[in-house]
Amino acid sequence: MPQPLVDEISKFFDDYNRTFAERDGAAISMFYFVPSVSMRGDGSTHCFQSREELVAFFQEVSDRYEREGASGARFLDLAVQPIGGRSVLATLEWQNTRSDGSVVRKSRQSYNLIRPDDRWQIFVSTFHVE
Repeated sequence: MPQPLVDEISKFFDDYNRTFAERDGAAISMFYFVPSVSMRGDGSTHCFQSREELVAFFQEVSDRYEREGASGARFLDLAVQPIGGRSVLATLEWQNTRSDGSVVRKSRQSYNLIRPDDRWQIFVSTFHVE
């Protein structure tokens, strides 16, 4: 795997994680392509046809994580697989954490990232459901 690509995708998720910690649905939504699809940990599938749908959805997700006691998150075990020149499959483990660093929840997730212009965006996200 080309290290510069892994570094680029790692920076994308660093930025995504930092933005998620700000609890701003509008800012989080900018990491997603429109349209996009997400299969969640509860098995539900969401097809987002507008930026407004993404904003509302991720504001609720962010608020729910905060209600559960998460003050931040970290990701581990990032694996990146190129899919042509403008797409990658990225898989990682998320750990939502309390202020003391203890884990509130963790999940494994894969993302199909696309680069339709000069920046990466999430086209599909899939929680790994056991």
